[in-house]
Amino acid sequence: MDTLDPGILLTVRGTYLPPSLEQCRALHNATAGSPAGIAAARALGDLSHQVYAPPSDPAADQKGQVLFIDWWQEPRGLMDFFANENVQMQGQKLFTSRDATVWMPARGAFSYALPAAAGRHERHLGLLRGPVASPEKAIAVFRAADLKAQRVARARGLLSHQLVLKLNAPGDTSPPELLGVDVWCDLKGMKEHYVPSEMAALEGAFSGAPQASTWQQAPGAWSEW
Repeated sequence: MDTLDPGILLTVRGTYLPPSLEQCRALHNATAGSPAGIAAARALGDLSHQVYAPPSDPAADQKGQVLFIDWWQEPRGLMDFFANENVQMQGQKLFTSRDATVWMPARGAFSYALPAAAGRHERHLGLLRGPVASPEKAIAVFRAADLKAQRVARARGLLSHQLVLKLNAPGDTSPPELLGVDVWCDLKGMKEHYVPSEMAALEGAFSGAPQASTWQQAPGAWSEW
């Protein structure tokens, strides 16, 4: 895989079926996160799997939810994995409802990943998702804003920033969507950055109101890789 092509991104956001997040963690670790489940996913090209939970002061639509973020080598392996009947049954045990979306890197976007400084172990996630009339125009708007804001964002604790475009399934004629994915090591800095005055630079990127959400690394010993 080319170092400039990280593959495709899978986001799975859903309301979990078990009574608590801890019980959801136990079920996840016994199924998809078991040694056999991890081996099966890796064999088909699942390079990374991370789990996020709502913040301590969640928005109303985040309560009782969990978010999975996976990077896969290519679409074929992902499709083969989720076509497996056992995988489908495991998903039914984990979620009452879910939104699973596949994304591809936005070509021409200003994306980057920087190492965390010593002792910066917190992990928080910021997502901004919305429809775009022109992916090229949206990417250009983000690029100009991100280049200008990078130094300030990094000082506030931004570790990585990526832009991805929705990869529609065959026959899906829904309009293009863009997703911004930020990983932070400082909650205070993230909150300082996500304010109207900072986000004003993105005006014109979306053709409709985008959906913003913040997440934290899920508590407990979740199986990740």
